[in-house]
Amino acid sequence: MLPIFDFSNKPSTVDVSQNEGFPKMIDVVAAIIEQDGKILLARRDADRDQAGLWEFPGGKVEAEESQPQALMRELSEELGIEATISGYIGTNQWDSGHQTIRLHGWHVIHFSGEPELNCHSAIVWLTPQQAYLYPLAPADIPLLDAFISRQQAVIN
Repeated sequence: MLPIFDFSNKPSTVDVSQNEGFPKMIDVVAAIIEQDGKILLARRDADRDQAGLWEFPGGKVEAEESQPQALMRELSEELGIEATISGYIGTNQWDSGHQTIRLHGWHVIHFSGEPELNCHSAIVWLTPQQAYLYPLAPADIPLLDAFISRQQAVIN
């Protein structure tokens, strides 16, 4: 947001990312859900962008939501689980061509319910290193890198 001034010199703001010629900026949250040393990956449905790629579940942050609130809502909608956000992992900005996505990664180690396939075609539990063997959504790879680096720092 850039500050602008009207003729009465009262400051206001305008979101220049919505103006023509600027890429649309979208804030998205993603969960690295960990259980027993394994993390959950979900495969995107065939009718979605990046169909068939594996990702960390999550979605768009709506107006008036914090990132943790958005993530808890998305995990309930997509997987049917109630999650407790454990900590922030990192943010990756990714340009898809027609929009710029800021993907904010959050760590989840506590949740209730069994994950369901409400928005994905499959889920898998695997070690973080095994995740690299799957075709990952490009924006998720830096979050996986950050998660593994963080886990290794805790061990050392």
